[in-house]
Amino acid sequence: MKGLGNLFLAVTVAAAGGALAHLADLPLAWLVGAAIATAIYTLAIAPVFVPRPAYRLAQLVVGTSVGLTVSADIAQRIGWHLVVIPIGACISIAIGMLLTGPLSRLGAVDRVTAHFSMIPAGISEMADLSGKHGADVGAVATFHAMRVMLVVFLLPPLIFALDGGARLSADPDQGAWTVSLAVGLACALLAGWGGSRLGLPSAWFLGPMASVAVLSGAGLVAASEPQGLLAVAQVALGLSLGARLKRETVRRLPRALTAGAALMLVHAALMAGLAVGLAILAGAEPVTLVLGLATGGSAEMVLTARAVGADAAIVAAYQLTRGLLGNAFAERLHENANGTTAVLKERKRRDDDH
Repeated sequence: MKGLGNLFLAVTVAAAGGALAHLADLPLAWLVGAAIATAIYTLAIAPVFVPRPAYRLAQLVVGTSVGLTVSADIAQRIGWHLVVIPIGACISIAIGMLLTGPLSRLGAVDRVTAHFSMIPAGISEMADLSGKHGADVGAVATFHAMRVMLVVFLLPPLIFALDGGARLSADPDQGAWTVSLAVGLACALLAGWGGSRLGLPSAWFLGPMASVAVLSGAGLVAASEPQGLLAVAQVALGLSLGARLKRETVRRLPRALTAGAALMLVHAALMAGLAVGLAILAGAEPVTLVLGLATGGSAEMVLTARAVGADAAIVAAYQLTRGLLGNAFAERLHENANGTTAVLKERKRRDDDH
């Protein structure tokens, strides 16, 4: 099954999965349901190619929704987070580096593939970078998709279970199509296009969010996106996420994926523990920090923040900083690690000669 017919069927399956999850009142229902349904479809029936514009528009909608929540007091709200955000990002990247060796050994994959698979950053960016260094690109993309899916599937239900009921209900603001929203979306589209032309990572999420945040914070735009629009965006994100699980990769690397899933859960647990500890020390709201330091994707964690009533703008700042630093330094860290390994091997060879 190929072409538009296959894509149409996959979209239908994804939408149905999202609708069933919504009826079951699951957290982040449209995204999670669509991702699960698409993963089943692509693994059991046929691979799915999701047009890039669809994914970009979904990111744009989510980025705009976050930007619209920003008010003039954002500078006061972010406060001490400005110090913690880069430190948390570096800790997360360092943990990923430390888990590279165990993944290589337990999963029987080469070090290059393991390295680019364990650095928590953008799926597409890590896959592209890994290809330049001879890694298994399909495996890297699958590992990162699995990382995001694990966090998205496990974290929202855990937060709902631990934090109780009242404030974790669905957003009562149903939103509306207004002139102000149209202006915001138009500016978001321009910012996304401009950011992509400049090579900005996550341009179609970061550009719209930043541009609309400036307008919203200045009081020039005041709107709220309709829940139906956000649901469509979630289905598109879930469709794209589930489609990244390739049947041939799963069949070829069952041992590596099993080891990777376990190590990614360890990584996620360590970051959650750090977030809770920091929240206790700082007297801060723990859910925002847990989502900010989580190893899920930026758009997915921001959507979760909106769903549970956390500060989506702060969560976005944490997530985007980690993604940007991961994208920026993954290649350099790999080259430095290889250089160090080469030096140690040369020293050992000399010692053995003597």
